Amino acid sequence: MNSSTRSTGFGGLGGSTSARPPANTTLSSLLAQANSLNEVDYDSELPQIRFGIDDIERMSEAVAGRGKRGRNEKGEGFNLLSNLGVNTSQLTHNIAQLPNAPEPSTKPRRRRQPQQTRLEPLGDIGPSYGIGDGDIGAWGRNWHEMVILGGIEVQRQRTISSFQKQFQQRILQNWELEKARVLQDELGVTDEEIAGIVGSSNGGLAGSVLGKSALGASTRRFPMAQSQLGKSTSESREGGLVMHTKMVRYERVIGELNQRRLRKEPFELCQALEETVKGDSKHPLLPASYHILAHLTHEPSLRDSADYASSSAEPSYAPGEPVQERQYAAAYLGDQRSNHAALLRGRLVAGGRRFLERDFERHVDETIAKNPKEAALGGVPGIKNKIRAFVDVTLRSKESRDAYRPETVNGSLLWAQLYYLVRCGYIDEALTLIAENQQHISRDDWTFPGAFKTVLSSGERRLPKSQRDQLYNDFNAHIRNNPNVDQFKYALYKLIGRFELNRKSAKVASTTEDWMWLQLSLVRESQKDSDSPQEQYDLVDLGKLVLKFGHDKFDSNGTKPLSWFNLLLFTAQFEKAIAYLYSKPQLKTDAVHFAIALAYYGLLRVPSKGEEAELLITDEADVPYLNFPRLIKQYISPFFRLEPQTALQYAYLVALSSDSPNPAIGQRQKQLGLELVRDIVLSSRSWSKLLGSVRSDGTKETGIIENDLKLLKLVDEQDYLKQVVLSAAEQSSLDSSLIDSIELYHLAGSYDKVVENVNRSLGQSLGRSSSSQDINSNTENTIGLSGAFGGTNDIYTLALKVHDVYERDFAKRTKVSKLHWDTLEVLLKLKLGLRQFEENRPDLALETFKSTQLLPLDADSSSKSKYAQNFRDILDQPVISNLDEIIITTMKCLHLLSQSLKNSPYGDHSRLIQLNLLKHQSQCLIQFASTLRLRLGSDVYRQLSSMSELGCFWGWGILIS
Repeated sequence: MNSSTRSTGFGGLGGSTSARPPANTTLSSLLAQANSLNEVDYDSELPQIRFGIDDIERMSEAVAGRGKRGRNEKGEGFNLLSNLGVNTSQLTHNIAQLPNAPEPSTKPRRRRQPQQTRLEPLGDIGPSYGIGDGDIGAWGRNWHEMVILGGIEVQRQRTISSFQKQFQQRILQNWELEKARVLQDELGVTDEEIAGIVGSSNGGLAGSVLGKSALGASTRRFPMAQSQLGKSTSESREGGLVMHTKMVRYERVIGELNQRRLRKEPFELCQALEETVKGDSKHPLLPASYHILAHLTHEPSLRDSADYASSSAEPSYAPGEPVQERQYAAAYLGDQRSNHAALLRGRLVAGGRRFLERDFERHVDETIAKNPKEAALGGVPGIKNKIRAFVDVTLRSKESRDAYRPETVNGSLLWAQLYYLVRCGYIDEALTLIAENQQHISRDDWTFPGAFKTVLSSGERRLPKSQRDQLYNDFNAHIRNNPNVDQFKYALYKLIGRFELNRKSAKVASTTEDWMWLQLSLVRESQKDSDSPQEQYDLVDLGKLVLKFGHDKFDSNGTKPLSWFNLLLFTAQFEKAIAYLYSKPQLKTDAVHFAIALAYYGLLRVPSKGEEAELLITDEADVPYLNFPRLIKQYISPFFRLEPQTALQYAYLVALSSDSPNPAIGQRQKQLGLELVRDIVLSSRSWSKLLGSVRSDGTKETGIIENDLKLLKLVDEQDYLKQVVLSAAEQSSLDSSLIDSIELYHLAGSYDKVVENVNRSLGQSLGRSSSSQDINSNTENTIGLSGAFGGTNDIYTLALKVHDVYERDFAKRTKVSKLHWDTLEVLLKLKLGLRQFEENRPDLALETFKSTQLLPLDADSSSKSKYAQNFRDILDQPVISNLDEIIITTMKCLHLLSQSLKNSPYGDHSRLIQLNLLKHQSQCLIQFASTLRLRLGSDVYRQLSSMSELGCFWGWGILIS
């Protein structure tokens, strides 16, 4: 070590002082001295040794070596770079500009301990590493690590930001859906009003007329007749009239449907709905959509019609065999891998294909009618002649012949005629035509006639493997890559052999209808194991293909919503079809009735809960469900109060899904239907018409709903009383509509509940004057009761009538608990006493109060506790809020009677006796009130104290004390 360096002193340690070590001091002696320091006590003021001798030697050598390199700045590397043409001066300058680079200096300088510096990190990502002066490698490694950590931090921040943004969007999306549900279900706001609320600048709901029922309070029968701004225009009035006419027609069909359901008769619902929309100039495709659904469901009149082509390849039906209610529910809602589900999909495919075939035949007739000269048909032609004429018309131009390259066989365009016969569904005629020309077909196509007959005669349209391989060889050799091939022949080979399923189009299928027919002809519903992977193509695969195209391809500008809707029907995506159609405001009414038709036939999946705000719900397996109860609820909300009978016809339809294979879903749908009926009943307040009534003599008048128990899937009358009437009564009671619940409970046969509600009404009325209790003048009870309790105009008269009816009928009386019956009699007496007092008969009122056995007016001190207990018992009942008014009125009666006696001009002995009796009764009442200090209001004691100050009676000090 340098001799000029001062050694560290350890003065004060053991009383010794530090001294400069001799020059020949070695590291060994320093080590010995350092080891001796361990034997002394620790002193916090002394520095600590952090490095050992080996560490110090190694560090010293490193410092010495770096100092030598520093003095020899222009070393071998400098010379090597100079010889290679590198500008070493510029390089030295650049190195000097690097962070922590040593300043260039030619003068010798004293070596110093290298300072530990820190590189600033990129953001708050933790500490950096210490770097020595001029250590470029360490600096580079540190910089590289900082870049990596910085990139990680940036990505972390982006991830957090993306998550927060998506979370916020999801929260807002759920809130908008829930807000719309609350506005529609709880407040009765229509979709148009919601759009106006969202789009208005002032916001809020102040301008909306909102109701209180679960269905809403909108009483507009025709919501389309009013604009969103509240200003009626001629266009909106016209639209409302058209919508009204359509809705009335729909309602007639739904009413007829329910009548048929009650009689258990089949009903061709789709065709009935089609008749209601015929002539719709605004949506001309609407009748065709209903016609498609009628074909999909195989309604008998279509299936058995004379012009409906038959084929042995399609499922056979007995003539006139009806399609029953919910006939397809088990297969459609059950396991989709079952044979029943596959058979149903095959039936749907056949129905859709037949509609397209009948539609194309109409197109053939129209084309021939427009071109009679070119067709040259004449006479009463058969289908083969019509197809021949159609081919002559459509392929007469050079452009069409160049495009399709039709091949002439035996002087006719055989392949074109054959294709169009199959396209129209005339399979037998096609087989006859090819048999007639089989000998004229070229050798390259000799295998086709046999394959054609085999496929069209097979139920599954399947070729044997050997025959298919032979046909496939001919297809590859002469058809597949032949640019001059007849396109009709190409399409027929593709149909018969189901070749090239990865290319599911043909040149002759140029329209949407032709393309869909081709797809429905190619799909095959069979077990997955029976076909090779390249041959598997069923209705589910077709549905995925259609969804892949998207509605923009078929309804890009929103002017053809029914085109996309029809494609979804063809591919059996019924829930998505209804949801899409319902999203179009002008077609919402039609979407509801399409959903009704699907639900009637069992082709609609409903969710398990039915309380979701969304109309279309998709589960984890990507299976769609339509919230059918919510759809019906929104549809009837504008008119259910004005026309409850019509609304009930729609509410009955919710219970259609009660036969779901999942018992929980079926029970929930039944319950939702009953709740909807209950809400309609409560909102309309038409008890006697909807639920019926019970007259005072015990005879019963049947209501509308009781006649339709089968539509609600109810077993008998008792089930109806429990599920509908009693449920409505309980809901009415929860809504504090006590007067309404009394009649409903009586109709349901829950007589104990009737008396309980009467007691509650009487108990609440004890503190009010009788003038404010008139039912007709009370805004809460604007409707009088009917049946056994009809003709009443106040609560007291109603309670008397209930008491009289039940007292005369022993069967009803025995169903009322003793507690409620005794309470009713006590409350009637109390109410009578209050009415007598208001009629200025305090003497009668006092006697009536005494008859209740609640007030100890004539009792001795030993029996006062008994009266107090009776008073507490009746106060403990929830039907009575308080009896303060009774005590005050009783004291007022005593006061008036006392003043009357004092002011009497006669002073006989009997008057004094009567005054003493009144005084005694007042004392008893005061003492009784003092024992009920926590049961009575403070106003009672204030009024009693006020009477005491007037000196009406003696003994008020008891109360004051």
